[in-house]
Amino acid sequence: MALHLPKPRSKSVVQKAVGLDGMKVKVAAAAAAGVAKAQESSSGLAGLTAKVPIKQMRSEIGNDGLRQAAIDAGAKPPSDRTLRRWAQQDRIPHASIAELAQRRAAIARLGGVNEVAKKIGRSPSSVRKYMSGKTNELRNDAKSKLKAAKAQVTMHQAGVLKPDGTAKIATIRVTGRVHVRNGDEAGYDFRTRTLDFGNSDVPFSAEESQALAAALANDDQARVVAILERHATLDYPENKGFDAYGDQFGFHFDAIDKLDVTWH
Repeated sequence: MALHLPKPRSKSVVQKAVGLDGMKVKVAAAAAAGVAKAQESSSGLAGLTAKVPIKQMRSEIGNDGLRQAAIDAGAKPPSDRTLRRWAQQDRIPHASIAELAQRRAAIARLGGVNEVAKKIGRSPSSVRKYMSGKTNELRNDAKSKLKAAKAQVTMHQAGVLKPDGTAKIATIRVTGRVHVRNGDEAGYDFRTRTLDFGNSDVPFSAEESQALAAALANDDQARVVAILERHATLDYPENKGFDAYGDQFGFHFDAIDKLDVTWH
């Protein structure tokens, strides 16, 4: 008689993430990629991304802003025809130009250089250097303040915020390949499962919903996975038996095939 032994733990590539309460965990890169794909296709996640379409950027910073991003990246200023092609294809083929264009548009969205300088506690000169790529990264406190400000604007535009600025409650249904870890090296692999958090006795909390929305708005897909895994481990009724979530305990996604989110 054949023995039905547990399958070995998946060897998928991992990414580091910071979940709720500052807990550092590792999540599967394939699961994070599934979240990114869902952001492109799911209606409930539409607009919840820091990377806006090229057409929107053109409306925010104009052709001159896109040309300046190219100049800042060390390239020739693109022609009108090239700018139209970028908008039609929703793609800037040069990564450095795309990054600087996104920075420039984000700063415009937040009210301009002077307003951003006030928000992050830096001089307008520092903001201009960051916008032009002369400074690749802001210092930690300014970086976190800019990240939070950008996320707030993105969440507002996506319609997931209440009038008081807090996020609406997320109702979530996620389909993916999962396995459980219980402190050993083997674990148990499961086939693809659908976890319907919306019909659970313990739905997503206000805190989880706020953190999920901010992570999506910051394109921090690994953090999204960590938030989903924690809820599946500690709060999803079908998964009884865990008092803690971490690298060695709980339910972990090897991949996410579908993520549907509605906000109420």
